[in-house]
Amino acid sequence: MTKKKITTPLSRKAVLVSVNISQWTARKLDKRVTAETNAKYRATEDAGRYNKRLLAVENLAELGSLIAKARHLHYRMTRPWADDGPRVLANMLFAKFSDEFRVLKRDFNKAADKFAREYPSFVEQRRKELNGLFNAADYPKPSEIRSKFNLDLTVLPFPDADDFRADLDEDTVADIKRELAETSKHVASKAMECTAQQIVETVGHMASKLAEYKTGEPGAHIFRDSLVNNVRELAELLPAFNLTDDPKLTKITNRIVKELCAEDAKTLREDDDVRKAVQKSADQIVAEVGALFA
Repeated sequence: MTKKKITTPLSRKAVLVSVNISQWTARKLDKRVTAETNAKYRATEDAGRYNKRLLAVENLAELGSLIAKARHLHYRMTRPWADDGPRVLANMLFAKFSDEFRVLKRDFNKAADKFAREYPSFVEQRRKELNGLFNAADYPKPSEIRSKFNLDLTVLPFPDADDFRADLDEDTVADIKRELAETSKHVASKAMECTAQQIVETVGHMASKLAEYKTGEPGAHIFRDSLVNNVRELAELLPAFNLTDDPKLTKITNRIVKELCAEDAKTLREDDDVRKAVQKSADQIVAEVGALFA
């Protein structure tokens, strides 16, 4: 008889993903200058540290921006799994997440290739700017600099009791399955709390901005189109974040779509009645989420 595979709810609905980033920071502790500065002011050896910027800030700006976008994508479309490392990605979002990450990785590799080509000129430029602080030994070799930058993705299956193949006694296997079930329940609960907090922050921000705005006084308390776009983006992601299939969250999601996403920012700025109605709905939704997930 074939043994029935026992799976946790999350193992059917999600995977674990981690974004792996490596980069050269272009910073270096200058021990000589640190010692001279502390001695000059008669300070203790641990009073301060002098860290040099080995390149101009703008030389690494594009790569830094792409890294920030990758981190934002990771945290925006996933939920916590452990304190560090992999995070929970709903299967419903896997294709979207992968597509967006693929574009970022392509742009990152292009930017890293460009940086590596121009690196020698950046170093020469900084030689003049640092003057007596310049030290050639602080810099990686041009042939090695490209390997200092990498952006990649690791995808792992969500832990399942039947993943344990070792020769374990039945009591141990039972304990493992029980612990996995408890962990899965805890992760799902934390993910739902995270989602509730995101609703409160995003929708609450909309409510406060709409309440502050006065038609005919655009200079005071202006809000931009992103106010509505951020709520719409949240509404698109919420079905995937409903890892426990909670009907209350489904109802709230439907309200957000129907009551907060129907009008564009221009209409909200120009029509007092519409703006007040959307603000009222936003306040009600925040209160409802606070009551349901308190």
